[in-house]
Amino acid sequence: MPITSENYYIKLNEFPLSNWIKCCDGELEYTRIAKRGDLRADKEAWDILYNQYLNKYGLGKLYKRQLEQMKKKANAELDYVITGDKFKLTIIEMETSRLEAMLSTAGTGITIEQSLIHLSKWLGYWIRTKDISVTEFFDMTKEYEKYIKANNGKENK
Repeated sequence: MPITSENYYIKLNEFPLSNWIKCCDGELEYTRIAKRGDLRADKEAWDILYNQYLNKYGLGKLYKRQLEQMKKKANAELDYVITGDKFKLTIIEMETSRLEAMLSTAGTGITIEQSLIHLSKWLGYWIRTKDISVTEFFDMTKEYEKYIKANNGKENK
């Protein structure tokens, strides 16, 4: 199936945040607008969207920390393969848990849904993942971070 704007999301500013969350969990069929599609086209559409994300927002500090955690996990696995030391399995499990926690919360310690709660409070109205695009969410998050920094981490209550 050819990738067109009629059957696939191919613009990040039109891609619903709820679909982004599903795709980040590996459910790439959420790149589809149409009900029909195939795995190859799903992957291609996801690559297009994710490349737009990287071009706009780059590899931030969080992503670099995730890569560093992946490296720690890989090194622990290599140590186990080389030494056969069963204690290394415990270290692998710990590094895997840390990595999974980072991936599920984008390294911030809170999920996207939890971030939306804070953003909703800041804006004064409820934001739903289906009603906001990926671009809107990440732009809003950047602005919120600037606001918090400018106010020394103190929110107006």
